[in-house]
Amino acid sequence: MDFSRPDNARRINRLKVLSELRKGTCSKAELSRRLDINKVSIGEICDKMIKEGLIEETGREQTAQGRPGTLLSINSKAGRVFSIEEGRKAFSVAVSDLHGRILRYERLPKGESFQDDIQKLIRKMSAGDAVIYGAAIASDYNTRIELPFPSVCISRAEAEAEAEVARLGDLESFLFISWSDTIAATIRKNGMMIPLPDLPHIRAQRDGDCSCGGKGCLEAVSSGQVILSRTGADSYRTLFGNREYHEMIKVMLRPMAAALSEAAQALSASSVIITGRMAAMPDAMYAYLQTLVSSLLPPGRENMIIYRSSAGENGAREGAALKALDTFFYNTELLLRLKAIENLSVPFQNGI
Repeated sequence: MDFSRPDNARRINRLKVLSELRKGTCSKAELSRRLDINKVSIGEICDKMIKEGLIEETGREQTAQGRPGTLLSINSKAGRVFSIEEGRKAFSVAVSDLHGRILRYERLPKGESFQDDIQKLIRKMSAGDAVIYGAAIASDYNTRIELPFPSVCISRAEAEAEAEVARLGDLESFLFISWSDTIAATIRKNGMMIPLPDLPHIRAQRDGDCSCGGKGCLEAVSSGQVILSRTGADSYRTLFGNREYHEMIKVMLRPMAAALSEAAQALSASSVIITGRMAAMPDAMYAYLQTLVSSLLPPGRENMIIYRSSAGENGAREGAALKALDTFFYNTELLLRLKAIENLSVPFQNGI
C-alpha cells in the first residue's frame, strides 16, 4: 500500500480512530491528541462514521475547566462477525457484535451434513440489518468450509490464546498450551502470537508411538484423547468428576511437566496458561502439575506459575470472533505493519 496517497491516508486515519475507540469512549479532542491527527481531520472522520452508524455519541466527558467534549464510542450493533469452532465430534457457530461479545451460539454434533448445518445456523443468526463483515474458523483440521462472506482460518491454540489476552491483558511471553483431544501451543512475543508446532512432539518419555513417527512424544502420551482412552472415561466431565481416575491422570501429568519445563526454559516463557478441555481439570491436578514443573526448573525459575484458562470452553469461539474483527473490521494487521514501518523510519546517524 502507498501510504502517501490521500485516499489511503484517510483510510488509515479512519482505522486508527476505530482502533482507539475499541479501547473505550473518547472525545474528538482526545482522539486528536492520542493519534497526533489534526482536529479538523478527526472531526471529518468522526462525523462521517457517525452518519454511517459505525460510531455514536454517548454523553459528555467530565472536565475541570473548559467546554466538555462529546464522548464517542463504537456502535456495537452496526455490524456482526461469525466464529466457527470445529472439533473432532462437534462444532459450534457463534455471532458476535463489534466489541467481540458473543450474542448467540449453538453447538451441534459433527455429522456428515455438518457443512449444511453451518449454513442453516448462519442464516438463522443473520436476521436483521446489521452488516456481516466476515468470519474466523478455529480448527485443527483441513476442512474446507464455504461461507457467504470473507473468512480466515486459525488454529484452536491461537484462538484460545487471543481470548485470554482479551480478558487478562497483554500477557507478553506467556506460553499457551491448548490441551484437548490433541495438544497445540503458541507463545506471545512482541505483541504477536507465534505458533509452536514442534512442542507437542517434544520427547517426554521413552515409549509411546506418535503419529509423527517418533517415540514418547508429548502428544502420544499426554493428549486428552490418550488420557480418556487409558482411563476408560467416556468424557472429560466423567474424567474430572470421578476420583477413581485422578491417580491415573497424575501419571500422565508427568510427561506434560517435563515438556513444560523444557519449553519454558528454551522460550524464556514467563508463565503458562492451560486452555482447551483439559483446562477444566480439578485444582488438585493443577497443584500437582505446578509442583512437578517447579521441581524441574532451575533456581530462579521455579516460581513460574501455571494458570487455568479464564475463558474455559468459550475460548476458541471468543478468540475466533476477535480474529474476525481484527481481520475484517479493525484491520489490526495493517496498523501493526504501519507502526513497524514508522518505527524503522529513523534518521541516519553518523553517515551510517
